[in-house]
Amino acid sequence: MKKVIIFNIIFCLLVIFICNTYYDSKSRSAVAYNYAASYVETNYEISRENIQAVEINYRRGMGLFEILLEDISTKEIFSFTVDIRKDYSLFYFEDHTKIHGKN
Repeated sequence: MKKVIIFNIIFCLLVIFICNTYYDSKSRSAVAYNYAASYVETNYEISRENIQAVEINYRRGMGLFEILLEDISTKEIFSFTVDIRKDYSLFYFEDHTKIHGKN
């Protein structure tokens, strides 16, 4: 009986850890998208309704988000690298739109 209780406790802790990690990664992705969309909105003067996320990749070894955004009306692609701290504040932001547009 003790083995079943210990197994259930370990299983519950594992499920809690996995759910916490999953939702943390999704919220970090949403915050990174928000920083990139705000940057496009202010610097390229495109309204937020016309911005669509094409791809959001998380580079695990580096801890960076690679974000591709598209302007719906002109089909222009914007490429960014975003790094976020543990408290969801912006640590690093780089615009690769000019480099991405040439290739």
